[in-house]
Amino acid sequence: MAEYKGIKGFKVQYLDQDPVPAVAGWTSGGNLGTARYGMGSAGIQTAALAFGGLIPPVTAATEEYDGSAWTGGGNLGTARYQLRGTGTQTAGLAFGGDTGSLTGATEEYDGSTWTAGGSLGTARSAVGAAGIQTAALAFGGFVPPVTTATEEYDGSTWTANPTGLNTARRLMGSAGTQTAALGFGGYIPPSVSAVTEEYDGSTWTSGNSLNTARYALAGAGIQTAALAFGGNNASFVKTGATEEYDGTNWTTSPGSLATARVVLGGTGTQTAALAFGGISTAATAATEEYNVYGEPNTFQNVGQVWYNGTTKALKFTDETFTDAWASGGNMGTARYALGGAGTQTAALAFGGNPGSSPYSTTATEEYDGASWTAGGNLGTTRSELVGAGTQTAGLAFGGFPVGNSNSTEEYDGSTWTAGGNLVTGRRVLGNAGTQTAALAFGGIDATATTGATEEYDGSTWTAGGSLNTARDNLAGAGTQTAALAFGGGPSTAVTGATEEYDGSTWTSNPTGLNTARRSLAGCGTQTAGLAFAGFIPPNTRSTATEKYDGSSWTTSPASLATARRYIGSAGTQASALGFGGSTATGGTAATEEFTITGTKGIKTITVS
Repeated sequence: MAEYKGIKGFKVQYLDQDPVPAVAGWTSGGNLGTARYGMGSAGIQTAALAFGGLIPPVTAATEEYDGSAWTGGGNLGTARYQLRGTGTQTAGLAFGGDTGSLTGATEEYDGSTWTAGGSLGTARSAVGAAGIQTAALAFGGFVPPVTTATEEYDGSTWTANPTGLNTARRLMGSAGTQTAALGFGGYIPPSVSAVTEEYDGSTWTSGNSLNTARYALAGAGIQTAALAFGGNNASFVKTGATEEYDGTNWTTSPGSLATARVVLGGTGTQTAALAFGGISTAATAATEEYNVYGEPNTFQNVGQVWYNGTTKALKFTDETFTDAWASGGNMGTARYALGGAGTQTAALAFGGNPGSSPYSTTATEEYDGASWTAGGNLGTTRSELVGAGTQTAGLAFGGFPVGNSNSTEEYDGSTWTAGGNLVTGRRVLGNAGTQTAALAFGGIDATATTGATEEYDGSTWTAGGSLNTARDNLAGAGTQTAALAFGGGPSTAVTGATEEYDGSTWTSNPTGLNTARRSLAGCGTQTAGLAFAGFIPPNTRSTATEKYDGSSWTTSPASLATARRYIGSAGTQASALGFGGSTATGGTAATEEFTITGTKGIKTITVS
């Protein structure tokens, strides 16, 4: 009898469980029985609790999740919405909210029944929550107006802490315990906040801000390993963006919620979270599970074949992704050689060459996923610059003129202010990172093409390890400690060379871009990068798009509608933005959005 290896030329793996995705991401779970928003939540991913909320009308309904499906539990004694919860599925706590008027009512759940506990000292809704049933924390919220009030629960009584939040707000995300809590984002009318605060059991102190300012978001995890997801961004647009907190910094996850939404429920840990309900276009019952996979799992690779020894089935992984570029709203100012930062739905464009004297601009524009609006102007007019960070915490550095600039500027969502100068002034350089942890590499300095790398800590640039291939007009992606450099070339040459940075050293990948080019754009991460557009001498502008998986580049079947070079970029591999650039006839205002839909799918081989 012929073996599979003899037929197909490779062995079939024997595994006890199916391979898992190699990156963090959201997958669909079982829908809530009742679509609703503004509900309370508690528990973990495989034993969660959803209670109260608005259908409308206001509901007292409770549902329990077992990791795959929601079932009905005992109703709250007081129907309400914009309440908060904490604890576990069998020892939950509900407090605050709005019944038609604000309430401080507290209820305790034993796995089947809610019973009354001690009321909050300050009746309020949209409060932050942390802890367990017998040691909970309530902070902030709507009184009105917004409040800084913090209260601690001991299982029967709430006690006010005279030291409240530093920033009063409502509809913030929260995580942690009574003595190590975290509050992030929120709404401070009329502004959307990115502020993060940490509680040590007595005092709140400021931490580093979210990359995407937002409110009506959800949170999970603990103070040193938290997760933020969903909400309304600073442009009041619903987002599925997900960020991970390590106790110091927020990092944008490559995985976003499939259903962008606000006033949703959330619970679990940083590596195993749950999102449910909320408002997308209307109240939703959608549930999504967030997982971060690691060893000793076997990771999915497209085309792999294995025999699952547990289910006794022969299986394979098939790629069902669909790539597409689509037109977005045009920029207000047509230009090329501009800087970019942010995400597809919250992008920043700044500087560039408008194609007429003085051949550089200070103009800044903000994108909300549909249209561009004017932001605060750069302090230094320039083109051939690059950027990093987000729409509300952006960074601009390098460029031209005068000479090759070492100027660095920081953006707070409305205004640019001067930051620390680059050690080496340069233009057409590579870029990666955030406002407080950026990376600059390559470019043209005062004399020639360089491979020099510099790291920014939020105030000062210091030297890092040099590129192996000195080049200009290259692109970059990733973070300061996990960056990607690709394309470019000295003088009029082009290269597809790809290098990875680990925070100190660049390592060359022998597999470069499929289409060598310069003046291209990049975004994404070191293990999920995107390259598009660019210039191929002597006179070809490219529409080609390529995806990087951490080891090699694959040409996407989707191409830009407008061939161009010196294009601005923002976003991730699966949700990117390209804007401006130089076409054959001059600068353009065209914006295009790149999306990847679908996932790797596991299929079973059957014999008919």
